[in-house]
Amino acid sequence: MLYNINGKSVNIIVKDEQVKLEESLERNVLENFEKMKESGANIWNGDLLCVSDINVGNTTVELICKKSNYAHYLYGERVGCPPGYECRNLSAGCMLETEDGYYVIGELDDTTSYPGMLQTTGGGIDKKDISDGKISVMQTIAREAKEELNIDLMNEDIIEENRLSYLFVSGENEQPGVQIFSKAIIKMTSQKLENYFQEYYNYLREEGLEREFKKLHFLKREKAILELEELQKKFRAYMKPLLLADSKEKDRGTKMSR
Repeated sequence: MLYNINGKSVNIIVKDEQVKLEESLERNVLENFEKMKESGANIWNGDLLCVSDINVGNTTVELICKKSNYAHYLYGERVGCPPGYECRNLSAGCMLETEDGYYVIGELDDTTSYPGMLQTTGGGIDKKDISDGKISVMQTIAREAKEELNIDLMNEDIIEENRLSYLFVSGENEQPGVQIFSKAIIKMTSQKLENYFQEYYNYLREEGLEREFKKLHFLKREKAILELEELQKKFRAYMKPLLLADSKEKDRGTKMSR
């Protein structure tokens, strides 16, 4: 389910509590993770946050989280956890649009845990994004965009304020489980960004650095869902609702400005 949270304050509460798995399930989770590593996936079993409760009000959004790890996330995504043991991972990303009206979608690199998957720029909450016990979602979003696309969402690379706009809650065992999205329009055309990204990708590959996306896809705002389907590739569950909601929001804003 997708919520419009534009203008709402987001409060994330992290409990000092680890998600408890049954012994047999925990063993299966770790075995699955090791098999994925052996297959060539460039992954490590870092900590992440699992959302246990969600409260969306008229002016506020409250997310209550417990602690888990990436192996748990991957097992839920690939195999599926039994009811009560799901990993609803909390992550954040940005719905990027170019100045000539194209949504920017990344295709995951062959070295990632899900090669070829289409998704927005974004990722899990990192320890770097937590200060004095508080989580900065906008810092997560900006950090991921810088790492994945070499784009600075905090200042010179955008022409429209980067703001929190959407909250997506996935179905059972779908990942990402709970994702917060901002929206930003960048100071590049689709062609300029494509060339810029290719240079950045070549640099990462030559330096042996981690690569999240292997290529970008550009979807024209007015027909984004049709063009997404025409790609005939796997895409995250949030893609269609997010594209639909944002294109409608943009259309409403255009009509009001006339």
